[in-house]
Parts: sequence; C-alpha cells; structure tokens
Amino acid sequence: MAYDQRGLKFGSVAEQYDQFRPGPPASAAEFFGDLTGRDVLEVGAGTGKWTRFLLELGAVVTVVEPDDDMRAVLVRRSPDVHAIQGAAESLPVGDRSFDTVLVSSAWHWFEQPDATNEMARVLRDHGHLVVLWNGFSCDVPWIASLVALRERAGDEGKRPRGWSAEFSTESSFDIERHVELKWEWTRTVEEMIALFGTYSGVIIQSDDDRRELQDELRRRLEPIAVNGVVQVPMTVRGTIAKRRARS
Repeated sequence: MAYDQRGLKFGSVAEQYDQFRPGPPASAAEFFGDLTGRDVLEVGAGTGKWTRFLLELGAVVTVVEPDDDMRAVLVRRSPDVHAIQGAAESLPVGDRSFDTVLVSSAWHWFEQPDATNEMARVLRDHGHLVVLWNGFSCDVPWIASLVALRERAGDEGKRPRGWSAEFSTESSFDIERHVELKWEWTRTVEEMIALFGTYSGVIIQSDDDRRELQDELRRRLEPIAVNGVVQVPMTVRGTIAKRRARS
C-alpha cells in the first residue's frame, strides 16, 4: 500500500491542509522549464497546492491521490484537472503518457523501488521526474526547535522526511541535479499554529496533547512576531532526474 494508515489521516484535516500548508513560491518555476501544453502527472497531489501552480505554468495536468477527502478539495479547486484515485506503486495511467512527473512532499510515503519503477513506466523517454520538498528551513535554529515539536519522542510511526531522492543503478533514471531554493513566507502566529495541526505527527495526538502544543507554539512565536506576523524562512529542495531512453 502506498500510504500507511498514518499517511491516510491527512484527509481528516483536508480543508485545513489546503488553507494553511505552503504553496510553491513563484520562483519554483525554474525547476520545470517550459510546461506549456506538456503532459504532467502529479503523484500524491494532496489538495492541489502544486497542481494549481502547474496549471498556471500552462501544463496539462493529471493527478493521482489516494485520499478521497484530499482529492475532493483538489477537484473543487481545480475542476478541469483529471484526478484519479490511486497509489504511487500502481499508477492507473498508461505507459509513456507523460513528459514530467512531479512528487511534492510525498516521496517519503512511497514504497520503493515500486514507485520509482512506476514513474519510469509512465514517463516518455527523456521525460523528467521532479521530486521536491517544500518546508521550513531547519538550518535556522528557532525554526529547528519548532519543527521538533511536530513529532512525539520515540514515535515509531513517523516517516523520515528527505531533501533529495536517490535512485539505484538498476533504475531507469539519471539524476540531472539536486536543487535548493530559499524563500520567505509571511504568516500570522495563528496561521502557524493551524499549520502545525496538519502534520501527521500532530493529527494522531490526543486533543489534550494538541492543545498543549498550540499553547507552546504560541508561547514561542509571539515574542518574535511583529504585529502578530512572523517572517518564516522556507526552503524548497529536491532532485530532478531524467528517464533514460528505452532500448
């Protein structure tokens, strides 16, 4: 199964996720080149934060998202997108159907090498696989201390988040480049608190634990806010790989 039961809990906060999770900065367009009229598949698209960005870049977008509640928000926001229920390890689309495959902040939920093999199957020769994470800049100390609050100590169910994708020599991909883009996100204290409520490690907590977390976030954020607003350092990182030509 592509997403374990923890990964499938995002649908319980789908509206909150769409409202408070970060979308891509405009400068992230540099990762894709000219997408006008290109066929793009987004896998694990969630509520469509990056889907809408791809549409703005002129792509013809198909999405695969396993969570019905998350996909419902995406379809409401982007009704012209072809949205399919499915998993990364068994993509319900044809061979050689896409010029680009995008995975944003979902790669760590996939089972490998099955997901990589499926993306190689659906990409056309020399097509690109773009794997990105869009999140807090954890090299900033006060951000790192906040991020640590997202997970409970000793939680065996958490999935390690990465900043790059690696491929075995048996895969059909060659890495073209690893990418990194710094940007700044303007958020109110209350928006930051709502954002934390969309992380899997927080979703599974008890109501009392979540209230305690909210109080702690407010205690840490209010002293650094200016008129209730925080400038949050963010980073988009990831890997761009090219599919080798079939022999």
